Amino acid sequence: MVDEKVQTAFKNIEDYITQLESKLKANEEELATLKGASKKLENERTSAADRLKKMEQDMIELSSVYEELKGQKDVEINLHEVMKLYVILTEQVLDGSSHIKILILLHGAKLNMTKTELSKASGIQPAATLRTIFDLRNNGLISYDENNETVTLIQRLFN
Repeated sequence: MVDEKVQTAFKNIEDYITQLESKLKANEEELATLKGASKKLENERTSAADRLKKMEQDMIELSSVYEELKGQKDVEINLHEVMKLYVILTEQVLDGSSHIKILILLHGAKLNMTKTELSKASGIQPAATLRTIFDLRNNGLISYDENNETVTLIQRLFN
């Protein structure tokens, strides 16, 4: 009877150990599955973080390009308005249309023009052309050789 009880106890212990081993094996399989899922989620998180970082860099670049373009547009608009104002002032208020005509002609393909060529091309009287040439020379925009009456543009203002 004692042997029977001992054997039953051993059998119960073996069954209990077998149950624990099968639970351990099931837990290890579940742990391996969870580790795989965890690794997959970690990779997805890393990938998402990398994409987010790239998107932030792209946004910074786009923002700087936008600001640069916005600034260029503002400058062009302001420059355009200023040029309109100068044209109105020089042509209408200060009667500088002859000055503008001469400067525009000198911005052409020829590097040098004579006083006569400028007068004919602009339609301005020779005396007014000479006065305009002196005004432009005195303001450092052109040079004038009185010997051969040649006018040369000093600095190109328009491209």
